[in-house]
Amino acid sequence: MSTMADGRISAQGVDLGDGVGALRRSDDVVGDAAELRRRLAADGYLFLPGYLARDEVLAARHDLLAALARQGRCEPGSGADDAIAAPGFDGFVPDVAAHSAPLLDLLYTGRMIELYEAVFGEAVRHFDYTWLRAVPPRSGTPPHMDSVFMNRGTLDLLTAWTPLGDIDRTLGGLAILERSHTHDDLRAGYGSRDVDEFCSNGASAEHDASHEGLLWNGALTDDPGQLRERLGGRWLTADFRAGDLLTFTLFTVHCGLDNNTDRLRLSCDSRYQRASQPADPRWIGAHPTAHGARSKRGVIC
Repeated sequence: MSTMADGRISAQGVDLGDGVGALRRSDDVVGDAAELRRRLAADGYLFLPGYLARDEVLAARHDLLAALARQGRCEPGSGADDAIAAPGFDGFVPDVAAHSAPLLDLLYTGRMIELYEAVFGEAVRHFDYTWLRAVPPRSGTPPHMDSVFMNRGTLDLLTAWTPLGDIDRTLGGLAILERSHTHDDLRAGYGSRDVDEFCSNGASAEHDASHEGLLWNGALTDDPGQLRERLGGRWLTADFRAGDLLTFTLFTVHCGLDNNTDRLRLSCDSRYQRASQPADPRWIGAHPTAHGARSKRGVIC
């Protein structure tokens, strides 16, 4: 999704026309846990502008961009405020987040943990795997639910999307499909699938279980405009600033907006749940298996 020349919004190359709205702010009720839970249940998300300390977010950004520059992911001489993407960079940045102390402190201590303890009403744990997004120009993420990627533990799991810098609609950001978490048929169908499962009794079972047999990327659709027309509601987004936080449920449909600049768009995904509930084993431990051959699981189809 990006801002087109006339100011309209598009996603996956589709002009969304008038089907775009603003995220509802909940920074006015941060101290009211009951109201936060009520809004999360009603909307499927909480948008908290300025919830995190801006200087801490920018410190994490500078640390990450320094690491990316050392890897040749940014143009030589490109500063942290520019973050000009190196030619050919595809956005894949394994292990960078795991070695950034400022980022890990931001995500897993202080205000972030306080929020989720308030929402869940008890002690929380986070996934050990941290998703850093360094989105290059002309890239985005198709609509999906997080459930298809992390449903082997509790389903009462929340994603935090943290912009690591100011992200307007030209640079892109995140969009949530309004009230998409309320579609029980979508949740029971698409939302119950597991991206790492394969049919162990099918003709292609041996291939499906191999490194090459990663058959599905988890996308719900490649046409967010058509999806909006089918499910109703609008795509909700904002001009994000460093310090903002957007959190949502496992069954809230969302997509990454197209980056319509020559710069990298930095953001991070982290996940939180009650410590008393089981966690998806793909995302915990010193060396999470994540997606791929080590996490694949055969089922009878």
